[in-house]
Amino acid sequence: MQRLKMNFQILGGAIAALSLSLAACSTSTAPGSAALSQAQADTVADVMASEADGLAEGASYDGTIAPPIGFFESALPRGLPFPIFSGACKPTKSPASPTNSDGDAVPDSVRYDFTGCSFTGPFASITVSGMIDFVDPTPTTTDVGLKTRYLAFTRGVTYNGKTRSVKQNGVRLVIRSADKLQRADSSFETDYTFPDGTTASNLINWSSLFTPDASSVVTMTTWHAWGLPSGTWTINGSSTFTRGDKSYALQVTTSPPLHFNAGCTMGPRFDAGTLKVVVTKNGTTSTVTVAFTACGQYIVTRS
Repeated sequence: MQRLKMNFQILGGAIAALSLSLAACSTSTAPGSAALSQAQADTVADVMASEADGLAEGASYDGTIAPPIGFFESALPRGLPFPIFSGACKPTKSPASPTNSDGDAVPDSVRYDFTGCSFTGPFASITVSGMIDFVDPTPTTTDVGLKTRYLAFTRGVTYNGKTRSVKQNGVRLVIRSADKLQRADSSFETDYTFPDGTTASNLINWSSLFTPDASSVVTMTTWHAWGLPSGTWTINGSSTFTRGDKSYALQVTTSPPLHFNAGCTMGPRFDAGTLKVVVTKNGTTSTVTVAFTACGQYIVTRS
């Protein structure tokens, strides 16, 4: 059975997993069954699509922008440009003038504390807290490597009178060359709080490769905090998703790779490609296939 998903001005990135969707059709499974129900498959698809969309976050560092805009983009309602928001976000930078031993784009180590950050707009308000460390994994070698360490980095979004939030902890490592980007997300955990007060968590260990479109290769040498150029993501890895008393072991692959469209104004920011998620629940294996068809749109197939 397939379900067509289309997100309209939803909360992007990890928060997209909390969005409402339009359902083309659905099926049900009796409570306690080992099989994955359609509703559970939809939840898995939403979370994995959000995690994939979040790969663009933290892929670059620009010391002239503090903090990088990319770290807020995934928390914004889709379809709304960042400038429509106003507010105070002046994170504490420590040290104020970080050492840069090799003189490349990334300092040896710098921490941003986001306590007190907030944004408001006509449709949503955002609060931010927690810290992120930006670290050069090879501080004595001039190259393009970036490690981001999230320390209870939390984004809460109030939208249509309802508040959702995500808190993230873990390490993301990016090694970039002129024509590709290699990324590793190690024990990276996202904790969700839903509007009704219920919670869930997702822990990923992913390896991924970003390859820019042929027309965007030159951009790879100059991209900055505003985000990646268009290109493809290949993903391999595992994930553990838990909500309430239910826990799922997931294996994630992409075939064909996901095409990241830098021009998308709603998430997930893919217009092609397929995410395959093999889910183990109570010893039974199911497959959730997420086929992206356009910006913010994908089809979920459960088998």
